[in-house]
Amino acid sequence: MSKYNTFLTLFIVAVIAGIFFMGFYIKGIFTFVAHVHQNPNPNPFEMLSTIFSGPVIISLAVALLSSLASRIAGIVLVVKSKTVSDGEKAIWIIGFVLMSFITSIVFLIMAKGKKFVE
Repeated sequence: MSKYNTFLTLFIVAVIAGIFFMGFYIKGIFTFVAHVHQNPNPNPFEMLSTIFSGPVIISLAVALLSSLASRIAGIVLVVKSKTVSDGEKAIWIIGFVLMSFITSIVFLIMAKGKKFVE
């Protein structure tokens, strides 16, 4: 698998895990609200366990790790590219560090055309 395909795979995994995280988290919030309406004096630990359930924590961990890995892969691809000038490399690195999601989308669109990847 090429470095570009690895970057693409990590980015897709991060997006899917982020979507799953948002779904599980919203479901947890609705469950929390339903429990509060049913029981006016809920157990705080039980309530926290509805919001921070296993699927929420696992999907968050997968999203964070794959997002970090795609950032690192993108930075490595840009730094090792011989066709990108030093100033442009600095801009790409700053973009990956500060705005990973947007920079990753732009990188996916421009990488093949600008010959960032072999």
